Amino acid sequence: MIYPSERATISDRLLDLIKTCEGFRCNAYNDAAGLPTIGYGHLISQAESCLKKTTLTERESHTLLRADITTRADIKPYVLRSLASHQSDALTSLCFNIGMKRFSQSMVLKHTNTQDYESACAFFGHWRRSGGVALPGLMMRRLAEACIFSHRLVDPASSFPPSVQWGRPPIPITDENWTLMGKDLRVHAVAIYEAYWAE
Repeated sequence: MIYPSERATISDRLLDLIKTCEGFRCNAYNDAAGLPTIGYGHLISQAESCLKKTTLTERESHTLLRADITTRADIKPYVLRSLASHQSDALTSLCFNIGMKRFSQSMVLKHTNTQDYESACAFFGHWRRSGGVALPGLMMRRLAEACIFSHRLVDPASSFPPSVQWGRPPIPITDENWTLMGKDLRVHAVAIYEAYWAE
């Protein structure tokens, strides 16, 4: 298998974040949008149809993920500001999941580029649907990414949504996700955040 050359340094924290959010599957499957996928969220192209009959090792999937980040989630052409590594990692995880075209048109990026990081954080919650259906797993991922982006934690046991916990006015998109997720997924999102910052 041939992989594209890497164009940038990819941190272990970023790799672990995307691995946790995507999960690992050694055999091909259809993702929530019905697209053939394998490894750590690798979308199988027509030129890679052989992967549909392949069993990948974690090592092979790790290598494929690194290549995917540079080709599917390269945020550098779109981000006009210098960012902290945790902000860049959260945006890259989002971009990896929703695609560069959607990312380039997102309110998350727009507010990041105007340095309105509070609003950028809120709009992570917009990207919670696949095929028009809001998915609890995507809500959980968006919460984890938003917390990493803002470097702020939430109390998953609290009935108050992130906007209130962070001392902000209500943010409908983010607050609705909080209500729909359920405590177990909120706990998982916090665990992802804590794992990201662990030494």
